[in-house]
Amino acid sequence: MAPMKGLTVFVADLRKCRSHEEEERRVNKELANIRVKFKEHSLNSYNRKKYVCKLMYMSLLGYDVNFGHKEAVELANSAKYSEKQIGYLAVSLLINEDSGFMRSVLVSLRRDIHDTNEFNVCLALCAITNVPTREIAEALTEDILMQLLSPASSIFVKKKASLCLLRLFRRFPEQTRARTWAARVIPYMGHRDIGVTLSVTSLATALAQQFPEEMRKAASFAIRRLKSLVIDREFSVDYVYYKVPAPWLQIKLLRLLQYFAAPSSPELRSQLLSILRHIIDVSQDVPRELQQMNAQYSILFEAINLGIHLDIDQGLMHESAMLLGRFITSRETNVRYLGLETMSHLAAYIDSLAPLKRYQGVIIQSLRDRDVSVRRRALDLLYSMCDVDSAKPIVSELLRHMATADLALREEMALKVAILTEKYATEYSWYVDVMMRLVSLAGDHMGDEVWHRIVQVILGNEELQLYACKISLQTLKAPVCHESAFKVSAYVLGEFGHLIANASDSAPIDQLKALQSKMSATSLPARAVALTTIAKFINLFPEIKNLCLRVLDRYRNALDAELQQRACEYYALATVESQDLLATVFEEMPPFPERQSALMSRLLKQEGNTEDQRTWIPGGRDINRKHRAQNSSQQDLQEDAPESSFSGAPKESEQAATDPAAALTPEEQERIAKSRKHYARLLWENDGILYDGDEIQVGLMAQYKPPAGRVGVFLGNKSAAAIYEISVHAFVKQSETKSADCSALEVQLSSNQSPLPESLMPMAQTRIYFDVKCKHMSSTPPTLRISYTLAGAPSVLELQLPVTAAHFMDPVTITVNDFFARWKQLGEAAVGGESQAVLKTPFLSSGTEAIQWLRSVVGGMGFALIQGADPVPDNLVAVGIATTEDGRFGCLLRVEPKVSHRMTRVTIRATNETLAKVVATNIGMVFASR
Repeated sequence: MAPMKGLTVFVADLRKCRSHEEEERRVNKELANIRVKFKEHSLNSYNRKKYVCKLMYMSLLGYDVNFGHKEAVELANSAKYSEKQIGYLAVSLLINEDSGFMRSVLVSLRRDIHDTNEFNVCLALCAITNVPTREIAEALTEDILMQLLSPASSIFVKKKASLCLLRLFRRFPEQTRARTWAARVIPYMGHRDIGVTLSVTSLATALAQQFPEEMRKAASFAIRRLKSLVIDREFSVDYVYYKVPAPWLQIKLLRLLQYFAAPSSPELRSQLLSILRHIIDVSQDVPRELQQMNAQYSILFEAINLGIHLDIDQGLMHESAMLLGRFITSRETNVRYLGLETMSHLAAYIDSLAPLKRYQGVIIQSLRDRDVSVRRRALDLLYSMCDVDSAKPIVSELLRHMATADLALREEMALKVAILTEKYATEYSWYVDVMMRLVSLAGDHMGDEVWHRIVQVILGNEELQLYACKISLQTLKAPVCHESAFKVSAYVLGEFGHLIANASDSAPIDQLKALQSKMSATSLPARAVALTTIAKFINLFPEIKNLCLRVLDRYRNALDAELQQRACEYYALATVESQDLLATVFEEMPPFPERQSALMSRLLKQEGNTEDQRTWIPGGRDINRKHRAQNSSQQDLQEDAPESSFSGAPKESEQAATDPAAALTPEEQERIAKSRKHYARLLWENDGILYDGDEIQVGLMAQYKPPAGRVGVFLGNKSAAAIYEISVHAFVKQSETKSADCSALEVQLSSNQSPLPESLMPMAQTRIYFDVKCKHMSSTPPTLRISYTLAGAPSVLELQLPVTAAHFMDPVTITVNDFFARWKQLGEAAVGGESQAVLKTPFLSSGTEAIQWLRSVVGGMGFALIQGADPVPDNLVAVGIATTEDGRFGCLLRVEPKVSHRMTRVTIRATNETLAKVVATNIGMVFASR
């Protein structure tokens, strides 16, 4: 395309401007000129392209361009390649996803994707990749897939189509419906062209992370393709990069295999082991050229990661450890970085840490590296390879580096020191000394979780308490005391100060004076902790009661509301005639329940990644074993279903943020089973308990007026302490949606809902109301997420709300003849759907009582029973109509219990297939919970 003189002159004029004001005047002048030109009906193709290009340039400079969209779409609709190219580029830069012109763009994209000219097809695919929208993903995914799968498509088009699908899948996974076509792209990993294989492998890697079952055959294709490249040396010279054949493809294939288990086929396992050994053997020689070294080592590190993940040869892992030891001393920063990261992965799975400990000094030296990313990887590695024997020297080195560490690293380093100290402490004095030094060194860069956890550990270990008291008093008497250390010391003395009260230098008056000496220089939250400690002193040491009351009296007039309230309440408690109330309120805190610390939760949250999912986490074999067990437990929980042939039943799941890595205990499994019964009961009753835990109870009360409804959630505090930072949200998870999109059920906080209280006292209750609306049929129920803080530990509870499409059902009375006529019609119709299953119903042994319960369930689910419709008295026949914003859908139900066999056949026919499945699923869950 020839350069446009007017565009060249305009760009030159802007570059000559000496100030922003001068540039802005020139831009405004040009914008006015373009507006006038666009109104002319005689505007030719050349000028339209020129003016649209000027608008794009001004937009790139940061100026707001709110016109010219129509002209850009017209260019995109043109039959000329030069105009279409400019048009799609302008669409990508100027038009956002919400623009009304996107429908016109969609029409143009659909037409060009089916064009016989591959250049037009490629332009459309590039435009889709640059401006992916939900509507485009829904409408064009199948068309793009056909371009990839079609034998008539050129290699160039296939590569762009696969990358376009990858972009759409990452942005809108539910709209692309990738589960239905994921397996169809696998054969193209064996395409003769390496470029096609490379792009399809990128797509397969993303799909494998979401749909491992559908993509399981990709592993065998990847192994065979690696064998042809590495062992058989079958490749085109066009893809040899500095003597390394197709390095990018090798890396992607090795990374893809990390999302699958070791192959069960002996042949494939042998081939894979040969590939890994060959890659490691080739890497023994150091390449001379930097580019060759980078490519070769990148493949090697990915091969080692795969070997660690598969864990099929311990000898290979020990050989890898020796190689990595050489790499972490390399002069190249990138090689050191990758070596440290891969060694961290190795430490997470290797049986013995002895091969890694020999490099401990080198790793510690890497904490002083000039590159912060290398220092971060060295910290991860030290954290992963730490054990009982090496804990003290590693923690000591980390504390030594704490004072000079970068601010970006200091918080993470402090968290890991705290976790390692707690995990591997063999001496109580060492734990207390390290933690007090830690909060003094890095207190400004840590959250409250650290000092909360220190207190929890001390409360739970009697052997720690005496020594902790001594150190706490020493800390308060020191010339300088960090605020976090002050909080710990104040809390510990308030609980256990009586243990050292008989010593000459730690009498009650000494403890009070030490606390007061630092109190005035601390923040308001720290003073609040100190006031509580002083109130506890009144209970512990009656001899200094008057001195403590003077302090409390002084703060009764404090400007801060929190301090004033505490002081007033504590003063009132201390001055009542009976001291029994004071003793009861300030009774010694019981040990905290055993559960994983919130520090681990905080650390794991920092491992988030927006790219490919990580197959391991820093922290050694134990945490990775628990991590895998937790993932498999959650997967089993999600795949568990009632004993029926129905599928897709919604499941309740819960996860405490304070215990992200622990496997489910029998008590937790029992609690989840009870929650499922509660959920099933609320499928046919509008009020009841949804969740009943040790800390909180969640109740539900719903009212429906199809297609709308109102759901009240009642939250009760069952614990002995107040709950803070309460947050309740209801939403539909996009990752769990199946055939329906996540907008089918709309859940919003009621407009007249008052704010949640800042705290919920023991045995108190609060309520939250949500307005629900059924826009169209969906099989996905909403999720209720409740987060709160109890005793300093944050928790998150996720429950599925028993609100489905079937809840928007109204009973309808029809005659017997009308019922069977409609039943037959739905059975023969091409539209609608039928769901049928034979369910185990052992509760039928109760006879008449069970039949009456079945009637109650059917009626509670919104059906009207038709009396005398079936000649068998125990059989039930019912009708209902579900209402959504899209329309009304009839649903017919037959329940045929067989008392003698303890079995029941349930058949549903509806004018909507999703509705039939949802009703069937709900009935299956209700029967299974009886």
